[in-house]
Amino acid sequence: MKEFIKYLGEYLRTYPQIRFNRNDEILIRDESMKYLGLTNLNQLRDRFEGQAFFDKTLMNIGGLMSIQKYLKLPLIDITKADLGGFQPKIIIDGKVIDVLVFEFGTLPLIDINKIKNPVFFVIQKDRITFNLCGFTDIKVIKDNLINTTIEKSSQANSMAFIGFKNLSKAEDLIKNKL
Repeated sequence: MKEFIKYLGEYLRTYPQIRFNRNDEILIRDESMKYLGLTNLNQLRDRFEGQAFFDKTLMNIGGLMSIQKYLKLPLIDITKADLGGFQPKIIIDGKVIDVLVFEFGTLPLIDINKIKNPVFFVIQKDRITFNLCGFTDIKVIKDNLINTTIEKSSQANSMAFIGFKNLSKAEDLIKNKL
């Protein structure tokens, strides 16, 4: 949390905040259960992987939908999305922007070897509230990474992004400043 406040603290109030309604969360939950072949909410909660899958899906789709709602873009049709390998991204004027959603209190982790497009950073503040940090290109990302003290085997090649002062505002996507 200390690093989060250090690198994001002064910008948090400036980020647009999007809050979902309960129906959005229920739709994502129902599609997650359908994908996992579950018939009721208790089955989802009983399976650790089920709850983890739903949380990850809610985070990724919620982050994407928050950008779409804020910019008044068409919303993703969750019923047609491949939830298994879902990687949130938006396409504006033929340009792909990856969406990286991370939890409030943490810094976003990036595997520099897997970055292919500009990235839009979104904070998941709570289950249904998202803050839109902004977006930037690959060069800015590469120039603003630090090693993190979190060492997990699946994230061993990942570094924390700290260049929030260099992000462009969400509105700039529509103004073609990509």
